[in-house]
Amino acid sequence: MSYRLATGVGLEESEGSIYLAPLPGGPILVLEGVAALIFTEATTGDPEHLAERILEQVHGPPDEIAAHVAAFIDDLVARGLLIEGSA
Repeated sequence: MSYRLATGVGLEESEGSIYLAPLPGGPILVLEGVAALIFTEATTGDPEHLAERILEQVHGPPDEIAAHVAAFIDDLVARGLLIEGSA
């Protein structure tokens, strides 16, 4: 199981950036850099090992990065952009 877009959320990718918005009225959230990486990993793989996959690509203290990843995903869920579950 992974995370997926919530119903009614639009996604567009362009030049390494990810644009998310509740449709039809937004607001648009732009994800770049590490934020785009976390979103991509969250929507393509097992959430149980999400922080480990991010740590393979980003250098920093493992506990701190894991906390930031979890907080970021929690924020996307709270905004109604992501939900946990298979497509």
